Amino acid sequence: MSAAAKQLTAVILAGGKNTRFGGSDKAFMLIDGVPVIKVLARKLDNLFGEILVVTNTPGRYAGFEGIVTITDIIRDKGPLGGIHAAMKRAAAPAIFVVPCDMPFVDEDVIRKLIRRYESLAEADALIPVLVEYPEPLHAIYRTALAADLEKFLASSPDLSVRRFIAVINAEYIEMPDTERVRRAFTNINTPDDLPAQ
Repeated sequence: MSAAAKQLTAVILAGGKNTRFGGSDKAFMLIDGVPVIKVLARKLDNLFGEILVVTNTPGRYAGFEGIVTITDIIRDKGPLGGIHAAMKRAAAPAIFVVPCDMPFVDEDVIRKLIRRYESLAEADALIPVLVEYPEPLHAIYRTALAADLEKFLASSPDLSVRRFIAVINAEYIEMPDTERVRRAFTNINTPDDLPAQ
């Protein structure tokens, strides 16, 4: 694990309503027979000293060794509520965020983000961009943003992550459009998106 990675806490967002997934919890969908939450935790464990799972059903994770769960402090605010909770709880000065429906995260892609973030002096966040499409839920945020995010959650009628990154000092990094990178940013939105088991 690099010194830079130790300055970040990995955060898995697992609090969505999963409506397009038939209401089933995406964190427990199987990838090659393994719950996706375990798949993600194993990959992230190679890179980060701390991993947090943000969920409003922490009891479901009781049997998963090494997984630390936290819940939203400000409820019903979508992904930003989970990011806020992680900012408040993380031991490190920055967090790497990934949703539980992005199971193919790539360690080399994450390392590239970490290296770039380490080189930035004052950025609030580092957002990857793939084919002109920002990926704010596979990104790095300073935990010092917690107070600003709390104010945003209390005042903004638009609680999208994109709206929040538009009002902070976010830097962007263009990702190469390769099959490997596209796979790393692939979301599983419906059961039909799951790879054949």
